[in-house]
Amino acid sequence: MKKSIVVVLVFILGCAGKYNEDQLVGSWKGVEWKDVTNEKIIDTPVAFSFKEDGRYEATAGTSSEKGKYWISGENLHTQEDGKAEKKVKITKLQNDTLVFQMNRAGVIEEIMVVRGE
Repeated sequence: MKKSIVVVLVFILGCAGKYNEDQLVGSWKGVEWKDVTNEKIIDTPVAFSFKEDGRYEATAGTSSEKGKYWISGENLHTQEDGKAEKKVKITKLQNDTLVFQMNRAGVIEEIMVVRGE
């Protein structure tokens, strides 16, 4: 009995914090963007669209990008067409909410997006 409990606990702990691309598919709209390092709110609209084929589109203010995406462990990787790969840490991914942190030039930022139309 003890062995089966240990096996179940190891399995649960081993899966903790892991996400998959299926959880991202759909459209997401920003509801909060924080500069955590300097305790400031960033007032720029942001939106993402993740497709089943591993492609994404993102907008932030007047900037936009398209490329491919994938998840590895707790990290969301994106690679804009013709550009280098970027990686952000997923801190929450549920049915309707995605929160991730990124390091932008030494400043930690956190973005919360919710499923949209």
